[in-house]
Amino acid sequence: MNYMQSRSELRITKPKLFIFDFDGTLAETEILSAEIVAERLARQGISMDPRRVSAVLSGAAKEKDHPLLEGLTGQALEPDFMDHVRADWRTAISKGIDPTAGAEDMLRNLSVPFCIASNASRIDLVHRLRAANLLSLVGPRFFSSDDVGFRKPDPAVFLLASEVMGVHPSECLVVEDSTVGLEAAKRARMSSCAFVGGRHHSDEMRATLARCEPDLLISDLRELTKFFR
Repeated sequence: MNYMQSRSELRITKPKLFIFDFDGTLAETEILSAEIVAERLARQGISMDPRRVSAVLSGAAKEKDHPLLEGLTGQALEPDFMDHVRADWRTAISKGIDPTAGAEDMLRNLSVPFCIASNASRIDLVHRLRAANLLSLVGPRFFSSDDVGFRKPDPAVFLLASEVMGVHPSECLVVEDSTVGLEAAKRARMSSCAFVGGRHHSDEMRATLARCEPDLLISDLRELTKFFR
């Protein structure tokens, strides 16, 4: 899917604040994790498309990853399977990660303020921002579920972001790559944009995100700067 609503169809006015998810939205961390899972599954003789893995695990809490994978594969996995995956993932991230195509240009050219609100821990978020060379662009404008004690789809981290940034929720646009993020935006009564242009996005995921009925659906982050001049 490569879809962008025409200006005549746009249901939202120019926001006063963009709130971005990080993993899978501004950086290609989701596909990296899914590729590591697929590689470890292959060692056990299980062939799995990384994007299928990503579709199943997208937005899931850590404690749910293991049972979700067992449900996907139909096989029992070693109890520490995900511990090894996460260790490999941290090592890979330390070597550097790719920002999502167009993310840097988009952040440099937005005409309104922006921030990040993520389910990642604050420590992990700083680490990943550095690894993607985005920390200097974002500065201190990032919020973690650690700050509020609740993960998306709870809207608390979005509401904290709008409060600290001094913008009413109704004037915020949330940009997310997952259903839990879009649900959190809806519960926060914020406008939402589904980003479907990550390397982890399959046709299945794009269709699922479209069914969430976001106010906007884009496959290129740079469309935001064109749409909201």
